[in-house]
Amino acid sequence: MSQPVPIHPEPLARDAEGRPYSTRYGDIYASRAGALGQARAVYLAGCGLLDTPPAWAGRAQFVVLETGFGLGTNFLATWQAWLDDPQRSSTLHYVSVELHPLAAADLLACAKPALRDLAQELAAAWPPPVRGLHQLRFAQGRVRLTLALGDVRELLPRLELGADAIYLDGFAPARNPAMWEPGVLKAAARLARPGARLASYSVAGAICDPLRQAGFEVRKLQGYGGKAERLQAAYAPRWRTRRVEPRAALPAAADRRAMVIGAGLAGAACAQALASRGWIVDVLDAGHAACGASALPAGLAHVRLSPDDDRLGRLTRAGIAALRDALPAAGRDACWQGDGVLLLDTGTDSASRGDAGSVPQALALPRDVAHRVDATQASALAGVSLHRPGLWAAGGIAAAGGLAQAWLSTPGVRRRDASHVHRLQRAPCPGWARSLASEADMTTADGPPWQALDGDGRVLAQAPVCIVANALDASRLLDASGLASGLPRLPLRAQAGQAFIVPAAELGPLRGLRRGILGDGYALPLPDAAVQACGLPAGTRWLLLGATYENDPARPMPAEQAWAEIVGGLQSMVGALPATAPAAARRFHGVRAVAHDRLPCAGPWPDWAALGRLGPAALHRPAYELPPLPGLYLSAAMGSRGLTLAALAAACIATHIEGEPAPVEQDLIAALAPGRFGLRHLARLDHSIDMPA
Repeated sequence: MSQPVPIHPEPLARDAEGRPYSTRYGDIYASRAGALGQARAVYLAGCGLLDTPPAWAGRAQFVVLETGFGLGTNFLATWQAWLDDPQRSSTLHYVSVELHPLAAADLLACAKPALRDLAQELAAAWPPPVRGLHQLRFAQGRVRLTLALGDVRELLPRLELGADAIYLDGFAPARNPAMWEPGVLKAAARLARPGARLASYSVAGAICDPLRQAGFEVRKLQGYGGKAERLQAAYAPRWRTRRVEPRAALPAAADRRAMVIGAGLAGAACAQALASRGWIVDVLDAGHAACGASALPAGLAHVRLSPDDDRLGRLTRAGIAALRDALPAAGRDACWQGDGVLLLDTGTDSASRGDAGSVPQALALPRDVAHRVDATQASALAGVSLHRPGLWAAGGIAAAGGLAQAWLSTPGVRRRDASHVHRLQRAPCPGWARSLASEADMTTADGPPWQALDGDGRVLAQAPVCIVANALDASRLLDASGLASGLPRLPLRAQAGQAFIVPAAELGPLRGLRRGILGDGYALPLPDAAVQACGLPAGTRWLLLGATYENDPARPMPAEQAWAEIVGGLQSMVGALPATAPAAARRFHGVRAVAHDRLPCAGPWPDWAALGRLGPAALHRPAYELPPLPGLYLSAAMGSRGLTLAALAAACIATHIEGEPAPVEQDLIAALAPGRFGLRHLARLDHSIDMPA
């Protein structure tokens, strides 16, 4: 991949008249007649939000896409108009691309008095200046801002959403031509839902002509603030202009019932994500909640740092943000200690060679995302003497079981202790026939509900949406259900691991540990929720030490060997530890589900039959373009990163179901797509397959 472009906050300047001014582009931030007036007259009016009735009237969701966040005036004005309108949509999504974000204090300083209260909320939630997508929630989650930080030419083509309104903003084309390139305008058109409105203050021919070619009907109306004209357009192509249609919103009247198979972290996170959107979710599991790898009492969730800012690094940043967003309001502090993790250098990894240590500087990461620490600084942060330098990284310690239980307690989630789910099927419905007239139909069609059956063919549950989140059993269930006919089994493997809970007093060098540390092993203070769940004495400080990586779950490593391996990795960081596990220690054993490429499988399960009907060329498309089998999703293979990535996987699935803007870019959606392995297999064979109907 190309070298990542760091995000540098834009220093705010003022022109001779005191107006906000960019020295980079040599231009003021808004119309000389006023930013708020321009926002309302050009953008809100241009996109029908001030009409009678307004464009968002009666909708479950309304999505605005903007190029150039700037002072945030357009967003704040749209938010205020939404609040003031009794006919507003149930949810307002606002997605804005910005390469040079201002600081939160500058946004607040530039806010108009009428918008100042909203600006204070925005400033309080303002994300760090790190490239990628940052999702912020306001108005009890009914207003959602996705701030996409990066070059619009690179980032806009990689967004996954359906826009009802498009604001083309930014500095004047003569000052910032990159913002108005034909490729940018074409990328915006790719995201427009049928009938979407577009508005801009600029009517330059270099803008109008590409918009017409992309399918917009363009009009020039009277301008604002002394400008002769402004641009208003509607997406109404006369021919098909794109291979895949943008996300359609789930209708407000849709049947919002789902079943989730599996009550571990992945399943619990999916249940919470849907229930928080008003769904009724049945969670089926034959055992108790948080089994398998999720049974570990606690673990570390943290960002991964790499010099090239690879996919996993970007996913973990998004994952930590999604985890924080999904933390329960009640008992949050008992489940989560989010004051960062110390990633200590080892003798073998890249950090010890210096390249990982330079990542925060190379990527211009702010200190609250990651920063380099020497051994003295690391010791002060950890509360114990550490022998190695390293990195402080955003993240923390989470009580896995407590978190899963909290998610399963979300209103709308119904836990069902069910027999083993043997297979899935569509409910028999003789009068139903799914249309395959076009690829667009295949991505949006619905059908009979999914049913979960036991070994005797009895229906355990049924719902229009089914999420398979049962870890290693997912591949067997898909095969038994005939949903991967002609394809190799989903490549998941079992990787066992062991960890120990030990009284802190028994581990001299670690006695005062107050943050998680990670190197060739890890150690962390056990959160209160984990102490309670394990039935441990509350007056004792407990530490969790881990973890082994074992390839044969059927033959676990003897306890003495597991202890020696874990302690051996920790001693280079903290000094001598007991050679044998103290008598009061408790040992935990779990099995991780790991995909061959070590990334989770999260998203819609493909309709392989529909893919076959699209012809051989479809086999060489990106994985996010696979036609989905309506209503069937997978969230599995979290490996050792369940705490970091489960909430993000759930968010990706929930936004796909609802037709909301995705929380990550298309290349990351493709990296997680459960059909990626089957697609690679078919592409190698270069032929399509037939599947039973």
